[in-house]
Amino acid sequence: MKYTLSVATLVFLLVLSATAGSVLTSLTASSSSSNSTFEIDADNTFGMNEYTLLEVDEGDNDEENVITERLHEFLLTASEVDGVVTWDFGDGTTATGFSVVHSFTDAGHYTVTATAVTVDSIDQASLELTVDQSGTVESDNMECVCAPTAKDTVVNLVPKQGQIDYEGFVTVEHDGSSESCSLRNPLQECHVRVYVERTMDGAVMDQEVLFDDTFRTNELTVTFEFTALEFEPGEGLQLRLETDQVRDWHKPSTEWTMTAPL
Repeated sequence: MKYTLSVATLVFLLVLSATAGSVLTSLTASSSSSNSTFEIDADNTFGMNEYTLLEVDEGDNDEENVITERLHEFLLTASEVDGVVTWDFGDGTTATGFSVVHSFTDAGHYTVTATAVTVDSIDQASLELTVDQSGTVESDNMECVCAPTAKDTVVNLVPKQGQIDYEGFVTVEHDGSSESCSLRNPLQECHVRVYVERTMDGAVMDQEVLFDDTFRTNELTVTFEFTALEFEPGEGLQLRLETDQVRDWHKPSTEWTMTAPL
């Protein structure tokens, strides 16, 4: 016998938390051809992917980027039915089973749909998952522009297409054989300049100064926050660090979080 389930026969029930500030945890759909309901749940509707870059310099002033990514794992479960459950994760991948674990390669908002097929019915249920991204970059020493090996430091904030928000900080710490920043006289104070740059296919299209000043501490932190930034294919966002005081040697580290693109 063949069963057909139309959209009109689906009854959607929103399952909400009873606590204040509740969020949608599952969306249940049942068919008129079955007296039972089919439900799916996630251990969490929000996840954070982690991006880490480490610049390694073996003394030749030619840094190698070592990148690692840790993807958040979602545990998804479906109510047991006498049939087969197939999952569509909304990112082009699928799986089968009553309980599955899935990670999303990119930050974003995803609609996960499970379909249960039995001899009596075809039931579907969906839920929304959100994946943000955090980033950590440990750069090689930033050196004075007057030094023979002088160079600036560029930190790629790896944006995704769409509208996103950023929040983070970059820290420079004295790291050299010369006297520390705290011991400098007023004419030799340590210095750093931090730009944020919009790029297109790697070329800088726009530049804004976030910080440009001297300091007399061994560690300086510059915070940043960018809201509602729009990115099209080929567009990028990066920080550029420079120093122009004599005998400046600093090691930068950068951390940030990026919201899922809209």
